[in-house]
Amino acid sequence: MISRRKFLGTVSAGAVLASRPSEALSISQSASDGSLPPSLAQLKSRKDEAQPITREERQQRQERARQLMNDNALDAILLMEGTSLRYFTGIRWWGGERFFTWVLPAKGKSFYICPAFEEGRALAQIANGPDSDAPDVRTWQEDQNPINSWRKG
Repeated sequence: MISRRKFLGTVSAGAVLASRPSEALSISQSASDGSLPPSLAQLKSRKDEAQPITREERQQRQERARQLMNDNALDAILLMEGTSLRYFTGIRWWGGERFFTWVLPAKGKSFYICPAFEEGRALAQIANGPDSDAPDVRTWQEDQNPINSWRKG
């Protein structure tokens, strides 16, 4: 799902290019005919060097966050959808009207809170992350308060 920020950026760029078609054409022509400035023309692609982020690296990120929490007297962090959730877990979750979160305590195992009907989708995404071996997913029903799912049992 496209974010508002990406949508507005794309629309704005499109509006600028539409208002200046000759400039847009000259930019695309200079990129294809090799008339880029020398400093740009000599750059080499490094896309083959990109490596996927591993589960181990995400686990290291979580351990570093725990160290920082202990250093700063924090008991836990709670992350909902967005880049921080993806940074620590690899989960791509988009916002909505229903509460989904990941909780990383300074001590103990992390856990997820999600609507019961989204549990399958959550487990499918968690399967690729550092908690894949035995994820702790706490669900809540539509007629319940999701915060009550915080307490296990």
